[in-house]
Amino acid sequence: MDKEIWGLIWKFVNFTILAVLLYKLLASHIKTFFKNRGLAIKKEIEEADMARKEVEGRYEELKKKLDTIDEEIEELKEMFRKEGLAEKERIIETAKKEAEKIREQAIRSIEQEAIKAKAMIRKESAERIVKMSEELIKKELTNKDQERIVTEYIEKVVQFN
Repeated sequence: MDKEIWGLIWKFVNFTILAVLLYKLLASHIKTFFKNRGLAIKKEIEEADMARKEVEGRYEELKKKLDTIDEEIEELKEMFRKEGLAEKERIIETAKKEAEKIREQAIRSIEQEAIKAKAMIRKESAERIVKMSEELIKKELTNKDQERIVTEYIEKVVQFN
């Protein structure tokens, strides 16, 4: 049993020497690692806290906007209704102006057609009167009348010259 105790003691001594050596060699690195890790965790916690505050602020802002959304919708509806009415009035006014222009053009066109028709009727009437007069003169005119007309014409020509 003595051997077992001495084996156990040697194992303990070896382990202690190993632990002391590892501590001496790695202590500064381990301290630096844990210090840096602690700082990193602290920084991440601060960033998370700032992000949480920012999100809460945004949440409050959106909540206020959501509370007033019905009012904004009503305002937009009213604005669109007014714009629609104004556009309707503008379209109606434009249509009235266009209708007035078309009516005036139609009146001018009718007046021009009436003038043309009157001129055409006058022309046709004059042509018919002349034709009827010619026919009447041909029927009623005798040789004596023709000689008298020619003589009168010659006398008038002589007087002017």
